[in-house]
Amino acid sequence: MASLSLETLPEVLRRSPYHRLLGLEMVRASPGEVVIRMPFRGDLLAGDDEIGRYVHGGAIASLIDTAGDFAIIAAVGYDVPTIDLRIDYLRPATQGTLTATGRAVKAGRSVAVADVEVVGEDGKPVAVGRGVFKT
Repeated sequence: MASLSLETLPEVLRRSPYHRLLGLEMVRASPGEVVIRMPFRGDLLAGDDEIGRYVHGGAIASLIDTAGDFAIIAAVGYDVPTIDLRIDYLRPATQGTLTATGRAVKAGRSVAVADVEVVGEDGKPVAVGRGVFKT
């Protein structure tokens, strides 16, 4: 496994074509915690003019998975695959940048757990999630 330092995490995030597609940007990384932003973009919206438009849940799920993954990487220093991901959507994201804070809860010998909160620009929670990762 390649060793990953906190300083390299923003570049590791930028190198991924999928993360670039979503427009993900790492705001900060510290041991066991990361903050990642996803801009509001029309091509990530679901819904229609009748029911309203909102950021698709799959894009939010990807943001949660990525923030959890990078929180564990920031704790253990190497890449980890996702084993399980649970998400609770709390309200629709209808405008503005979304910010995810991922925190490592436990990084054991075989599995690690991270909790993630996603908030809108108004600071109100949009979704919360928990990821389990193979260490």
